[in-house]
Amino acid sequence: MDTYFLVYHICNIIFYCLFALSAFLFLFKIILHIISFMPAKKFPAAKQEHKFAIIIPARNESKVIHQILDSIKAQTYNHDLIDTFLIVEREDDPTCQIAKNYERTHVFVRKHLERKGKGHAMDELFQELLQDENNKFEAYFIFDADNILYPNYMEEMNKVFDQGYDAAVAYRNSKNWNDNWIASCSGLTFMAFNTFDNKPKSRLGLNVTISGTGFYISHKLLKKVGGYKFFTLTEDYEFKLYSTLNNIETTYCESAKFYDEQPTKMKVSWNQRLRWCKGFSQANKIYNKKLLQSAIKVKGKARVNQMLTILGVIPIAVTIASILIYQIVNFVLMIIALAIGYPGWYMPGIGFGASGLALYLFLMLYTFILILVERKNMKMSFWSSIITIFMNPLFMLLYLPIYVTAFFKKEVKWVAIEHTRVVDPVTGEIINAEKKKETQEKTEGYTSLKEHVKVAEEEEKLWKKQWNKMKQALTHPKDKPKKVKDKKSKKKTD
Repeated sequence: MDTYFLVYHICNIIFYCLFALSAFLFLFKIILHIISFMPAKKFPAAKQEHKFAIIIPARNESKVIHQILDSIKAQTYNHDLIDTFLIVEREDDPTCQIAKNYERTHVFVRKHLERKGKGHAMDELFQELLQDENNKFEAYFIFDADNILYPNYMEEMNKVFDQGYDAAVAYRNSKNWNDNWIASCSGLTFMAFNTFDNKPKSRLGLNVTISGTGFYISHKLLKKVGGYKFFTLTEDYEFKLYSTLNNIETTYCESAKFYDEQPTKMKVSWNQRLRWCKGFSQANKIYNKKLLQSAIKVKGKARVNQMLTILGVIPIAVTIASILIYQIVNFVLMIIALAIGYPGWYMPGIGFGASGLALYLFLMLYTFILILVERKNMKMSFWSSIITIFMNPLFMLLYLPIYVTAFFKKEVKWVAIEHTRVVDPVTGEIINAEKKKETQEKTEGYTSLKEHVKVAEEEEKLWKKQWNKMKQALTHPKDKPKKVKDKKSKKKTD
């Protein structure tokens, strides 16, 4: 009995030590979360308009390609300074025919199909662009075919590029918040990157997380690298590691927004996240040792960037792993206690239940805060929000078995995700088949969308004015500044 009691307490002490380690590792994350409640970094008006190219891997994406092309056409930015390149694998892809309906839109048919993956597809195009002597592009924007750009996206990102950043990522929103809980939880993953990671890091002048789509890379940087030389399953994350190692400044622009479609089936979501986890492992294997060696030598902001990148998901992984191990140990101790007739069998049972419930409630609270902070940008219904708050903890915890699977699985292939959702480029609302034609007509010219942006800006100004009046009304009389009386109007009395 005494031995059992000793083992039980040793397990508790180990757990408390691991929890203290988790809290220490989370310290900087906590600081970032606090900073995320402050206003996002603002960029001054650009001194000039720059020439850009938009790159879209568009293999078998004819069902949705029109919407991103329409949203490019609807940009408030100078259209003469934007060219679009669609990457396909064969000349009879229906996307080629659709592209003919849009000005300054070019189709690039791949020649080296034996080189699989998004990284190879883009590098093949970049090799041609970089070798073109008439190439005047200053930066390249990378999007997925299902994305939709908000009308002022290019205008806002031009401000960022004008500040000299070699790479920057924009605000990623979801098209289909209300499809089901899988889609909404998947959308929250990118919202968390927006709000709790990229937003505070950009305010502090630290490197941000480049994720998949909606970002640009400067021509100067690509020429230096010799193309897009990132070929792991998560080439975007690999580029992020490369930029951190080489002290390339990256930033985040919250005012440049775009929409992205999320998976609605668990199998599709599982495969997508399996690819991410395998890709993270591949990229970390290439760069982590180099980053650690570099972090010892460099100083200042570069060291902070590299140490944060090395830490990555370790704080979260240590916390979740500690709680799960604690639960397993307590469950085993409870079974042993019942078997030997130990009267305190319920103690490890309480530890098992309390730790699991604490983790679940913490993740619920995290989800609630994220939805609360981003509610204005999410087109999520009340009931979808409630379901998501309860289901997102389970969605997040699924990363553990997914990561274990990725670790033991030798080969993970890129599985194509079918995209079907169409949304209004201004409101973000999903459009059904009947309204599809109406939306296409609406985006025929970009003038009408300019007016939408103008109206939205006017409404924001009016809201701020009303808010200031409300603050003045709520100010305590003692706090109000005293009015200085005009001496001329003051009457003298005997």
